[in-house]
Amino acid sequence: MPSKSTTTAVRLLMPQACPRIPASAMPCIPPFTPPAGGCGAELAVDAAPRNPRRRRVPTVRIKPIPRPIGGQPGRRGSRVRRAGQDRRMYSAKTVLATTAAALLALTLASPATAVPDAPTAAPRPCDAAPTCYVDVAVAQVWVSPEQVRPVDARATTNPADVRGWLAGMSLDERRDVAGETQALHGIRVTVDRSEWHGGLRWDHVWVHGQPTPRDQAGLGAYPGWIPDRQLTSEHRRPPAGTHEERVDRPTARGFATARAALDGRGAGQVGEYSYNTSFPVEAGPLPGVVTAHSPSGGRVFFRAADLARVPSVRSGADVVAAARAFLGLPYLWSGTSGFGYDCSGLTSQVYSALGVTIPRDAEPQFDAGGGQVPAGSAAGVRITGTEDLRLGDIVAFRPATGTGTEVTHVGIYSGTRNGEPMMINSPRTGDPVREEPIGSTGRVYVGATRFLTR
Repeated sequence: MPSKSTTTAVRLLMPQACPRIPASAMPCIPPFTPPAGGCGAELAVDAAPRNPRRRRVPTVRIKPIPRPIGGQPGRRGSRVRRAGQDRRMYSAKTVLATTAAALLALTLASPATAVPDAPTAAPRPCDAAPTCYVDVAVAQVWVSPEQVRPVDARATTNPADVRGWLAGMSLDERRDVAGETQALHGIRVTVDRSEWHGGLRWDHVWVHGQPTPRDQAGLGAYPGWIPDRQLTSEHRRPPAGTHEERVDRPTARGFATARAALDGRGAGQVGEYSYNTSFPVEAGPLPGVVTAHSPSGGRVFFRAADLARVPSVRSGADVVAAARAFLGLPYLWSGTSGFGYDCSGLTSQVYSALGVTIPRDAEPQFDAGGGQVPAGSAAGVRITGTEDLRLGDIVAFRPATGTGTEVTHVGIYSGTRNGEPMMINSPRTGDPVREEPIGSTGRVYVGATRFLTR
């Protein structure tokens, strides 16, 4: 028995994972706040001096920690509070009773066939490792950290709020985005240097799968800057029995549980992923649902209809059909995602989703038909006259003014209408993806590249 002046340190071992306790399961139990350091931390218990006239109950002293709670990145009006604020002090008996009652309630409420949740553990950050992977739905790849504006903040978080970022920009701000390109979730990047700017660590990367003549190392990759926190160095081998599928809609919602995916409940949504985002997948625990695996080992559940395998045989008609799904989508300079494309972003991503890698930018797409093929790209065939065009050909244009021959715009040939050759293209900021006559663009047609012979 300790003396009056003695303080005893007691370790109270908590479960390693904080239980998710529905309010209905604990109507008479006060809220439980995990201790500093998360579940599994030590709780210091003071043995108060004994008083024969008053029975004291040992109280739990939970030390405040600087952990932000109460807000989510990218959400307007979110608040950041210190975890030590507004904490209530409970006795050790109360804490144990709370935990036991909650776990019992969860056990009784959970059927034996409960569908597992997606894991929520944060992946290991990139920390400028030589090879990393995109850990957000879409990572904006910037010209330089210095050119990122306050209005771009939502595009630099993890998770990235791409829709909020786009909605928060005026037309002029969209026109002035300092972007090089975009990288989809799970894409591999090579990091060649890192620096700090504006309180963030930034990595200069080469985004694989986007060939460009700027790549002198033969990586088949495109250069630019990404915040380190949007990348991870983790890359776990997918489970046996999985196969590769890609998002087959402009965007698709991923969910934390199979039931939420089947029902389409917004409350269970964990992310919105772009067209052509690739996942190793397997059959889900419910009909009509698939389980997708991320490079960091996490799971996301999708409706099976939202994903599809890359076709083993593809044609120009497939290219046109895929491009038509984006009619009406707003233009975004540097865009390569279903949230917004620039002209060559649309053409390159449609081909990529069909299993054909072509150059990222407009002029290299045209040059690939004349023998100038950057590393990692398919070779094409030069087509000159519009009468020789076939469905899916990449049609190229130069500006109508001036004498320059540089190709500055591309589209996808989609056939003829009333005798006029047509194309699907993402024209410019302020004009959405549309299908229009080749001769009505205000630009000069210079030829085309054919990447598919069927």
